[in-house]
Amino acid sequence: MSVFAQSGSGRAATRPPVLLSAALVLLFFLPWVHWTIDGEPRSLAGYDVLVEGFRAPTLSRQAAEAAIAEQDAALNQAIERARERAAEARADADEAEAEAAAAPGDERLSSRAERRVGSAERAEERIGEAERQLEAYRQTDHELWTHSLFYLYPLLLLLLPLGTLGALARGISGRSAAPFALAAAAGGIWALMAPHLWFGMSVVFGLTPVGVLVFLLSLALIPAALGLERTADAIDQVNRRIGTTVAWLALFMVLVQFALVLMRYVFGIGSIMTQESLIYAHGTLFMVAAGYTLLVGGHVRVDIFYREAEPRKKAWVDLIGVTVLLIPVCLLIWRYSLPYVLSSWAVLEGSRETSGIQGVYLLKSCILVFVVLMSLQGLSLAFRSILVIAGLRKTAGTATAGGH
Repeated sequence: MSVFAQSGSGRAATRPPVLLSAALVLLFFLPWVHWTIDGEPRSLAGYDVLVEGFRAPTLSRQAAEAAIAEQDAALNQAIERARERAAEARADADEAEAEAAAAPGDERLSSRAERRVGSAERAEERIGEAERQLEAYRQTDHELWTHSLFYLYPLLLLLLPLGTLGALARGISGRSAAPFALAAAAGGIWALMAPHLWFGMSVVFGLTPVGVLVFLLSLALIPAALGLERTADAIDQVNRRIGTTVAWLALFMVLVQFALVLMRYVFGIGSIMTQESLIYAHGTLFMVAAGYTLLVGGHVRVDIFYREAEPRKKAWVDLIGVTVLLIPVCLLIWRYSLPYVLSSWAVLEGSRETSGIQGVYLLKSCILVFVVLMSLQGLSLAFRSILVIAGLRKTAGTATAGGH
């Protein structure tokens, strides 16, 4: 247990990350996910995912170029059809004008000629409109270079095999494997989270047990490399900085609410954007600062014996609470909120009011931020509880002192 409590030099400290890295090297050649490529269902191993990742930018660019060529051809065809209709309309107009000229007193023929001339003019206008549309389309920057950004996925995924091999080499030589283990952890987490956030829950449903194991082992690499204590400290530092930063939104809410009261009841004016800013500030404050609140023991805790219990019993309660209640609930929230958030991002959802804040998709994203920060802080509490149970710490920190 002391190996995980804090990292150090020597073979004992390098053993956990090296063992996990060795397991990840083996799992890299086993099927991670079931996916459909070019209409064919396939089981992709880790190296297959890497290969397909490098193929994806080229395929995406080719698809975009094909769509551009198809649209260009469609616009050219529309111009040709417009020219044919304009030629027919002009011929009919000339014929109608000739008939009207032959019978000057016939109002019916004169009216018919005017209609045919009007039709010919409108057809010619449509030619000009279609040509302008084609010219504008050709001048549009289709940003094909952006497809190269897809190379970020396989390049960062390379961290997994390269990091595991580096950790193994460092571990065999008896040196600290922490830097390479952390790189491998980042690659393993990225392997699942990037396509998961892009494609939604379908990626998770396509994972094999090996794919789930790769993700879990990648997560385990972080405390294995840093130690439970340092990992918990890093999580605490992240939530502390975020919490103390968004806490200023409380002052913002007070000032804005005071301003709204003055505007409405003194000056008789209102502002939808200002009113909606309160909703954004309130949602951001309570969702994003939830992890910091758990860090300082600020959540409401209804208990009979916890406050007066000894640290070891508190540690058991916290460990069971995090693993049985907190983490599963966070996963459940993520499961049902991710499609909700992704659909909002797909249309860049904004306010229903034209003068409102056009950033509803950002506000909804706070749900996912809440899940991540709360889960991390729960893991921090669980790590410290393990250390207390192992006799390596006296208490699990400020989170255990906030019972109300």
